[in-house]
Amino acid sequence: MRKVETTPEKMVEKNGTINFGTFRTPFADANILDAPFSSSSRKVSAFWKKFRLKEWQHFGIITPTHYFGMVIFDAKFMGVSFFYAYDRIANKRFEHSAQLPGRASRVAAQVYDDHCEFAQKGYRLRIENRLKDGFHKIIIDIEGKKNLPAVKGEVKVFEDLKTIEPLVQVSPVTHLRPFYTHKVAAPTEGTIRLGSKEIILDRKQDIALLDEQKTYYPYVSFWKWSTAAGYNEYGELLAFNLCQNMITDDEDFNENCMWVDGKIYCLKAARFNFDAKNMMRPWEMKTNDGYMDLLFTPSGERAEKISIGFIKSDFHQPFGMYNGRFKDENNRLYPITNFFGLAEHHVTRY
Repeated sequence: MRKVETTPEKMVEKNGTINFGTFRTPFADANILDAPFSSSSRKVSAFWKKFRLKEWQHFGIITPTHYFGMVIFDAKFMGVSFFYAYDRIANKRFEHSAQLPGRASRVAAQVYDDHCEFAQKGYRLRIENRLKDGFHKIIIDIEGKKNLPAVKGEVKVFEDLKTIEPLVQVSPVTHLRPFYTHKVAAPTEGTIRLGSKEIILDRKQDIALLDEQKTYYPYVSFWKWSTAAGYNEYGELLAFNLCQNMITDDEDFNENCMWVDGKIYCLKAARFNFDAKNMMRPWEMKTNDGYMDLLFTPSGERAEKISIGFIKSDFHQPFGMYNGRFKDENNRLYPITNFFGLAEHHVTRY
């Protein structure tokens, strides 16, 4: 398993050196805009570096009866946000989404004392990152429309760095363009109201999955992603994150990990086997080190296709149940039995 290192103060040093690797905590200064971006003598403009950077913060919240997914995404040419609720018992889903041209989305520069926000008439999603105090707060205020219920909520996600080891990864898209992600599985509490129905989140059983990202994606890119969480029979919180993307050296530069009660286990490259013509058929995921072996059975899907000029996005995010096992370096087996989670296949051109 790869080494987890002490986090430097900055992601990019003054001389342009990028600190690639796996780190213990998120960066206090995630200064990705200081990356060299190009090796030519001609300096890349600050505008172009900002325009090519893609940033988002995403939360998935898992309860015994519901799943809630939400994002604030800054693509620079467009700001995007969505909130969707999936009733696991009734097998029904609804979604509110919003898009605005330009930089309508505000994404936090760092997660210790900064915030994300997307706001327009009738739709507001705000994420207050207070990692210095051990939590993130999510505020949801979305008006009902047509046959979609209003959504209001306030949720806390407890990412306590004293007890939880997050995934903090900087990988090379090229040696001058970094891929940065910060992920964690953590207890959550609060309330989310869907129309007249109120769901109360209990930190003893409900789980939030955080996905923060800042990356210089190539013009054409892709990723395959897998994540889920749940409690085992011993009351341990188990969660995992697997991804295969455009990073070529993905044996050592990847975001693949397993958490056991907050302890992180870093894994080698992940490989996905699924039917690209029918995402609702079962998926298989494995890691090359043999520690993770999973079968994913979808029960529903969020999908979206966009093709406007030079912009293209073919997005599939099925959700459903995971079964399989994780084996740690001491050969202890952790069964993964009916854990709710997501898979994703996304091909982009932007």
